[in-house]
Amino acid sequence: MTNDTIYGPYKVLVCPCVKKPELLLFDLGGVLIEVDTAALHEIGGKHKTDVELWETWLTCAAVQQYESGKITDDEFAAGVLTAFGSAMPHSEFLKSFAAWPLGFYAGATDLLQSLRANFRLAYLSNSNPLHYPRFQNEWNLNSYFDYHFASYKMGLVKPHAEIFQAVLSAVPHAPGEIFFVDDNRLNVEMARSLGMRAEIVRGLPELQSVLSAAGLLPLV
Repeated sequence: MTNDTIYGPYKVLVCPCVKKPELLLFDLGGVLIEVDTAALHEIGGKHKTDVELWETWLTCAAVQQYESGKITDDEFAAGVLTAFGSAMPHSEFLKSFAAWPLGFYAGATDLLQSLRANFRLAYLSNSNPLHYPRFQNEWNLNSYFDYHFASYKMGLVKPHAEIFQAVLSAVPHAPGEIFFVDDNRLNVEMARSLGMRAEIVRGLPELQSVLSAAGLLPLV
């Protein structure tokens, strides 16, 4: 028997016969950490939705190369600005880009601490040398998680299968024991194709709704 729980534009399928996961795997930006989407509109255009811009960002060659640790800051800036057709100076873009992450959403760290009483926690983030040090120095990111996977340190990037396979090789859990949440459908679809339970969430209210619908939080 399957129950359908609908929230926003999404539907979560909840089957009481499904065993609860052992590991909760989180994307960071847009799920637990707030990102300044206005800055992306500055280079990508005001007429596009956030979803459209982020999918363009995720599949941009320069972004993938930078967030897998393969190119320099300057090469990254040149590639992104060319891909988005922006005339913004490289130095201005890099200064703006470094400030995109705004910090944990209000209530996110409390949620993580409560979840950690019952689950192992991990993050899998497309990150880079400009953002990741801020996550550690300003917000003590790693203290909330048991496993830490940052793309540029791994030499791999979402949504490619290899980065998910690297995670599976590093943790003592089968794909079916992992519940993954991400704000991008391409990443969620890849995780599902490898056997993980995965859902799209954007922001803390959606995250709480998804976790509750999956029986991982008390229903409120």
